[in-house]
Parts: sequence; C-alpha cells; structure tokens
Amino acid sequence: MGFLTVLEVSKKQSYIFKSNRLRENIGASEIIEFVTKELPQKLYNKYNGRHINSGGGSSIFYFENKDDCKNFSKDYSKFVLETFPSLEFFMASLEYDPEKDIIIDKTKELYGKLEKKKAKRDMYSYIVDFGVSKKCSSTRLAAVYKEELSGNYYSGEAKSKIDMFNQREKSNNQFALNIKDLGVSKNEKSYIAITHIDGNRMGKRISNLRESFRSKYNSENIKEINEQYINALNQFSIDIDKAFKTAFNKMVETVEKNRENLEKEGMELKSSVIPIRKVVLAGDDVCYITDARIALECAYIFLRELEKHSVMGEKITACAGIAIVKEKYPFFKTYELSEELCKNAKSSIEEGKIESRIDWHIVQGEYNNNLDEIRNTVYKTLDGKDLSMRPLVVSKESDSPNHYSLFRKDIEVIRSRKLPRGKIKGMLKEMKKGEAYLDTYIEINQIYNVLGAHRLNAKSGFLNGKCVLFDAIEALDYFIPFCDEEV
Repeated sequence: MGFLTVLEVSKKQSYIFKSNRLRENIGASEIIEFVTKELPQKLYNKYNGRHINSGGGSSIFYFENKDDCKNFSKDYSKFVLETFPSLEFFMASLEYDPEKDIIIDKTKELYGKLEKKKAKRDMYSYIVDFGVSKKCSSTRLAAVYKEELSGNYYSGEAKSKIDMFNQREKSNNQFALNIKDLGVSKNEKSYIAITHIDGNRMGKRISNLRESFRSKYNSENIKEINEQYINALNQFSIDIDKAFKTAFNKMVETVEKNRENLEKEGMELKSSVIPIRKVVLAGDDVCYITDARIALECAYIFLRELEKHSVMGEKITACAGIAIVKEKYPFFKTYELSEELCKNAKSSIEEGKIESRIDWHIVQGEYNNNLDEIRNTVYKTLDGKDLSMRPLVVSKESDSPNHYSLFRKDIEVIRSRKLPRGKIKGMLKEMKKGEAYLDTYIEINQIYNVLGAHRLNAKSGFLNGKCVLFDAIEALDYFIPFCDEEV
C-alpha cells in the first residue's frame, strides 16, 4: 500500500512582502522557491518517492510505504522549522493504491484533509518573545542578530531571508536589487508599482481535464488511466509554466529594447541592471515590481504575449492588477491592493468571454482597503456616472470601448494637443460634476480636439455612462509609452 502526501506553503505573499527592504523580499521569494521545488525534490528522491503534480500553490508526492512517507514529512518539517522561522506550511497524507484507487478521487480526499488541518491551525497562537528583547526593524519580532555594517537588529525570519539573498545574489544581479535600480526618479514622480498577474479559468480547465478522464475508468484499467491522468496534468502544468515564463521574458526583452527611450523620458537606469524586480514567477502566478511609469505597458506586453499561447485547445488569458504607490508605502498593503485589482479585473469579464484585462489604482494618500467603496464614491460623478472605464480589455480581437489600445491613444492625443496644465485640471474638475458639465467645458474652451478620431462617438467626453478621458488624464504622469502595438 502506497501513500500520497500533499505539501502547501501558506501565506506566501505575506511572508514575502512583510518588509519594505527589497533584499528581504528577494530572499523570501527565493526561500519559497527553494522549499517548494529544490528541497522536496532532494527529499523525495532520498525516500524513493515520486512527484505527482504541482499547482495552485501545492504539490503532491507518492511514496511506496508509510515509513518513507513519514520520513519525508519529518525531514522536510525539521529542516524548514529550523532554517526558515515563521514560514508557515501544511502537510497531509493518506493511503493510496495505484492499482485500485482512482487518483482523481484520492487527491480530492487529500485536499479535503489538508483544508481541515489548515482550518484547525494548532500553532496559530504562540509566544514570540518575553518583552525584554530588542525588536527586529523589519518584522518587529525578537531580534537574534545584529548586522555590524548597518547596526540593524534582525529576527531569525529576517536573517534567514537576508542569508538566502546573499547566497543567491549572483543569479539575481541582472534584475533590480533595490528600489533605485528600478529607474525611479527622486522627484514628484517617485512612484513604484507592484503588479500581480493570475491566469483565467485555470480551475475550470483542470476540472474539464479531470472529468474527461473520469469517464475512461473501468475496473480493469485503473492503474493505466491513473498514469495517463498524471501525465496529462503534468503536461498542463508544464505548458502553463512555459507560456507565463515566455510572456515574462518578452516583457523584459521589450523593456531592454526601449532602454534609450525610457532614459529620455526621465528614468534613471543602470546599464547592467534590468529595471524590473521579479518576485514570483510560478505557473500562472506572477508578481513583479517596476517603476510606476512602465507598469501599465509591461502588463500589456505580458498579457498580449501570453495570449499567443494555448492549452487544451483554448488560448491562455490572464488578468493583471497594478497598485501604484509612493516608494515608501508598505509593500504588503501594496501587494494586497494589486491582488484585489486583479480579482476585480477577473470579475468584470462577462460569462463566456475569453479575454485578458488590466486594472490599476494610484494611491495618492492612504488607501482604505476597499476598492469597491472607492470606485462607487470617489470614482463616481455627481450625476451618478462612472469616471473610470477600468478594468481595460487587452485582447487583440476585442472592439470594446474600454480597450487598452484606446486608452493609449487617449494619452497620445492629450499630450499632442499640449493643453495648458490649468485646462487639464479644469477638465478633471468638470468631469467629477458630470457629463453635461464636461460637455459645456469642452465647448466653451473649444478643445474638441482632445477627443481623438477614435472617440467620435463620445463628443461629450462620456460613452455609455463612463468618462472616456479620466483614466488617461489621471495616468498622464505615471505613463511612458514604449511597446509596439504589434506585440
């Protein structure tokens, strides 16, 4: 009788973004990759195990007997608890006979067991210090180490992240290692962006794959169909991972190709450093940090490249959430906002449509952690219309009036008209009053040309109850166009 074991590292983003120090974020990201890939591989090979599948933040392994299964779990737990304090993970196991048990049912049972364990959380509350310790400047936990160079005190968690960063710094040195490497200008435009990208319909695809195999089983072929299902599931994961990595590389390549243009636009770039910080690139889960001014274009390039790939006969799509903040703004709150924006973009896609979307938010002061409330109050006109057309559609086939390409044209037209700053501010003021006020303002000031030829059906500045100019005007100072429309 064999055993299946599932492993899941929990609260990954909280662990990564606990600090605003980029080297700790990078170190934490590297730790996550190590404990979800390298460490399990080393241990399941040691105990004659087999990797079944990884996806959705968890991995499943098979062992031929109970002792190997227990030793794998014991060695993994001991190493992680001793080496990476505060990293939260969960494991669950159950019996599995490849010749008699349908693996689709067994994995469902295994995940149910894992969810019960996560809900229980035996170690949810524990003593972190005795109130007489020095505090870590990053985590506010009890310090165990003082860095001589900086004089900073660090907890075991922060030190483990710094140690991992130092171990892997050579492999990371092509990407930004601190905020100034992103090209951020030390002026009023010193904003950064955290972008979270997540694949669409992934659960639906896996569900379809599962059901297509379930119908193939009979009492004579369980082992054979189990093996076919595992291979198909792994191929799906490989194809998704390859597509997302290709899209990320295309984005990086386009940024590098336009380096000269970006410098002309005021970005302070280092010759040997890519002005992007990759944080997570695992399957369909992506997170990276950039200067705010290239964030929208980077996400657009990524998503357009991604849509060139397909899996299971359907093109791959995703949504991007981009949180734009001052560089000192707490990273974890910024990430949470990017995740909320990504979810908002996903929820805006009509049933049955296969498309990618982008949503973003610029935090000017303090964010109240409620995107819906902001969109329904601050982003509403006095006559009840929407100021913003976000989330924007990215997919090439779409002719939607809230398409990203039209937003780019809006910015291009506004900039080409070289309107005085005062008139742009005046437009913003009138937009917030409503459609009739903006229409009157445009007529009085004779600035119809601010609406390009692509907006002829929106002469009042509004279309279908949404303002077509607000997004472009709000983003003017946070946008450098650099991508080829044919991307």
